[in-house]
Amino acid sequence: MNELFILTLSFGAAFFAVLSLAAITGVLRHPIDDRIDRLNRRGVSLGREESMTAASQYGVFATLGQRVAPKEEKQRDDVKRRLMYAGFYTETAYYIYWGVRILLMTFPPLLVIGIYLFLDKPMIQGVLPMAFVAGVGMFVPDVVLWWIKRKRHEAIFCALPDALDLLVVCIEAGLGLDAAMQKVSDEFHMSSPVLSREFQITCAMIRLGHEREIALRELGDRTGVSDLKSLTCVLIQADRFGSSLAQALRVHSDDMRTRRKQRAEEMAAKTTVKLIFPLVLFIFPAIFVVLGGPAAIKIMDTFMK
Repeated sequence: MNELFILTLSFGAAFFAVLSLAAITGVLRHPIDDRIDRLNRRGVSLGREESMTAASQYGVFATLGQRVAPKEEKQRDDVKRRLMYAGFYTETAYYIYWGVRILLMTFPPLLVIGIYLFLDKPMIQGVLPMAFVAGVGMFVPDVVLWWIKRKRHEAIFCALPDALDLLVVCIEAGLGLDAAMQKVSDEFHMSSPVLSREFQITCAMIRLGHEREIALRELGDRTGVSDLKSLTCVLIQADRFGSSLAQALRVHSDDMRTRRKQRAEEMAAKTTVKLIFPLVLFIFPAIFVVLGGPAAIKIMDTFMK
């Protein structure tokens, strides 16, 4: 009996020793470990590819922007806020902005100088074109940011009432606010990618441990849309005071839909005023030529004879 017990104990010790040695040396690995290693290798490779792609595309602009970007906190905050309203949230976007701005202020004037040298003209004549081109290049990034911000705000304003309706349906179906916002983000990824991305960022912030109130305030401040800021205030107040969230969202959705209708009516009413300029500049001259041209020709022939 003692010999059998000692033999079993020895066999178990040898078996576990072999397993331990195999696990340490890597001969025996769990499938989960293999999957984790594959994901890590894939993440490293993707990170390298993304960094190489970003460096190849924006390396020159970012490097130049780091050297010439202003260090004043007020100016940095102003530019970052405009970039944030346009949808650029990374720190690299700030340096790319200044790099592009400096290049647009430098290369076109140099091109003007090259043209004047090639045509063998006096350089004094090219001072005014150089100044004009440099001024245009300085303001081009700001105009582009303003245009992108305007398009984003219009897209959010037009899609927000429908998103609120879906949010009310999800909340009345029993979902929480976080799950309802995630559902709206998933459903609107094709019809309104801008609003879907903003809701997705907010849900990710809440999942990462930020307070819901802070994440909702960030949603309004990040986009700069007044309607979205008022929506976040409604959500914060309903969550703080424990009032009916679905009822508050329904009232806010009706109000936004009414404002969207009024905005469409206002734009339609402005159409007649905006049509005056193309009518006067393009259509009326053509009508005058067609109607008065033959009469003018006959009058000229009569007086010539």
